[in-house]
Amino acid sequence: MHNTQRWINEGGGKGCGNKNRGDKKVRGNVIEEWLREKGRKLHFTLIDPDKQKPSDAARIAETCASYGTDAIMVGGSTISRKKSEQTTIAIKDCIDLPIITFPNSANAVNEFSDYIFFMCLMNSRDRRFLIGEQFRGAPLVEKFGVHPIGMGYIIVSTSRKRTTVERIAKLDVIGENEIEKALNYALVAQYFGMHCIYLEAGSGAEKPIPNEMIMTINDKVEIPIIVGGGIRDGKTALDKVEHGADVIVTGTIAEDNIKKVKEIITAIESYEYDSSY
Repeated sequence: MHNTQRWINEGGGKGCGNKNRGDKKVRGNVIEEWLREKGRKLHFTLIDPDKQKPSDAARIAETCASYGTDAIMVGGSTISRKKSEQTTIAIKDCIDLPIITFPNSANAVNEFSDYIFFMCLMNSRDRRFLIGEQFRGAPLVEKFGVHPIGMGYIIVSTSRKRTTVERIAKLDVIGENEIEKALNYALVAQYFGMHCIYLEAGSGAEKPIPNEMIMTINDKVEIPIIVGGGIRDGKTALDKVEHGADVIVTGTIAEDNIKKVKEIITAIESYEYDSSY
């Protein structure tokens, strides 16, 4: 039987943290569960459906799965539901890992993913990214039975040239040295009840999130910290987990030099982790 059809017939997802789509109750903090189950820091691979055909996306996901990535995020800056669905189905057909929709809008919500980062772009000045797209997307999340993971999404500007998300999102800009400002947004996310914080420098960022910023936020917040953008080698990834990142996300490097993903995952797994979750 076709893998996707079997998955639909059984009414569930695949991989760690599978959910029962018949259960309407929102579960606890999935990221914390995965950290406890794995007993180490995590790596997520981000795949942008706009950048390649679904079949090529599936090959990237399959290779990263063989390297030990813990989940696949599907999302980008301009994707449609059709592209999101096609890419998710192609990936699901070839690997046994959780697939998380990383939406840029309600249009990205689809019934084939296991999870969705139901997120608020904390430092946007645009109502659309604070509550508008969430208002549109919530009924679809409920309809499809996709498990939502509440996320406080914080964009940090580390590049001289603005990244795609910076151009679109009408940001209250957080510079790489504005640590207190980033911390305040992170605390807001925690007090709103979000399940995780995502500190992102943006796709193709020149520099990653500064260590001091990660460390300061890690000292003050109790929910998992996801860090992405500008991480291109194992040394940088290890640096980020040593300073408090719980999950490392890489995307561009999987497209440009996929063998580097193995180096990054190996570095993350080498970190001796004493889980507080």
